[in-house]
Amino acid sequence: MRAVVLALTLALVASQSVNFAPDFAASKTYVYKYEALLLGGLPEEGLARAGVKIISKVLISAVAENTYLLKLVNPEIFEYSGVWPKDPFVPAAKLTSALAAQFSIPIKFEYARGVVGKVLAPTAVSETVLNVHRGILNILQLNIKKTQNVYELQEAGAQGVCKTHYVISEDAKAERIHLTKSKDLNNCQERIMKDFGLAYTEKCVECQQRGKTLMGAAAYNYIMKPADSGALIMKATVTELHQFTPLNKMTGAAQMEAKQMLTFVEIKNA
Repeated sequence: MRAVVLALTLALVASQSVNFAPDFAASKTYVYKYEALLLGGLPEEGLARAGVKIISKVLISAVAENTYLLKLVNPEIFEYSGVWPKDPFVPAAKLTSALAAQFSIPIKFEYARGVVGKVLAPTAVSETVLNVHRGILNILQLNIKKTQNVYELQEAGAQGVCKTHYVISEDAKAERIHLTKSKDLNNCQERIMKDFGLAYTEKCVECQQRGKTLMGAAAYNYIMKPADSGALIMKATVTELHQFTPLNKMTGAAQMEAKQMLTFVEIKNA
């Protein structure tokens, strides 16, 4: 009986010693493959859509305690303007060339126990390019609780401070952690938005009570490898969807769809 209790105690201590929060070791450079897609239009196939796609390598390395550098290597930008999904993406050579100098500049960010802090970038980096970096950092934002596998919280991110639902499971045999989180972008304490072209419009409170014209949600899926110092993100996929229905029609919603994929490649000695 004592042996069973001792074994259970050791197993519990071992499980608590594993840190599920992502971490990047000093003197190492973590290489990832990154792909992002942004499309706008109506949801039905066979209709016109427009958007962009970015493919790049991402390097993450530590420069000080809880301070890291993020750099994009060989980024390529593609444009889409056609009938979805049969028309292909077209390389945007001029846009890629115009932004190449800015993409080559690394940015600095604070990161501790899965939470992204301040983001620092030189003035030479435009808001457009910085938003690409913010999208990658938004993937790294993880508020992991050691004592709970299912929980909800108000989490800060690129969209604002919004209600977020976490589900965490561990596959001990495969040495993998599976994490899923979903964000309700209609339930935010502080939602980051920018309205433009609405100088002469008035908000209709009764209309908002009947049905919101702008709705959104985001879903994140992670596969991580556990370690004593901190988990390694092996693969992360993000899907974010915003629907806009100005005339409150069930089938007349225009949508903006954003997808991101971050895949681990290798670790290099810095």
